[in-house]
Amino acid sequence: MNRRRNETQSNDRRVGRSLWIEEHRRGQTTLDFAIGMSLFLSVLIFIFLFIPGLLSPFSAGVQEETVTTDRVADGLTMGMLGSPQQLYVLDEHCTREFFAGNAPPSGCGYESGGSAEERVGLDPARENVNVTIRGNATATAASGETLCWDGATEELVEASGSCGTVLTTGGNPPTNNDASVTALRVVSLNGQDVTVRVVMW
Repeated sequence: MNRRRNETQSNDRRVGRSLWIEEHRRGQTTLDFAIGMSLFLSVLIFIFLFIPGLLSPFSAGVQEETVTTDRVADGLTMGMLGSPQQLYVLDEHCTREFFAGNAPPSGCGYESGGSAEERVGLDPARENVNVTIRGNATATAASGETLCWDGATEELVEASGSCGTVLTTGGNPPTNNDASVTALRVVSLNGQDVTVRVVMW
């Protein structure tokens, strides 16, 4: 009888325990779902915000073009077209030969090459450049006109069809300003203040 009573008590305990487990077992609640979805969306948003920042150093942008444009403008005005001892003073002979597309004479710092990009040390397959010297050649002209070196008078004149070497080289910059970066430097050429304008795209 004791044995039977023990078996009955043991069965009652098993039934009681399984009922207790069944009562306290639960499925996914709304709170569980909300926490899980919040965590998932937070991770997803973090990935979309963080990954482009990781990849941006490997893509060229305006910041890189700005640095390159400034480097080209500084190089031209601080040594390539003149002497490094006289910054922002351009040599007439070097300047004329550079814009004529000729090989650099001795004492000139620009590189030899057929394109404007090659002469300033850029890769023509990746970058485009336009270099122009502008200024006020006459008392009545606007200060933004393209200049020309007149070989007969050895002076700067307004660019026209009959002048010698027009002081512009490179392709035409795009009309959309967002697609190009411009650097300006005020220099002295043949005793006149002129502006060297470098545009890259």
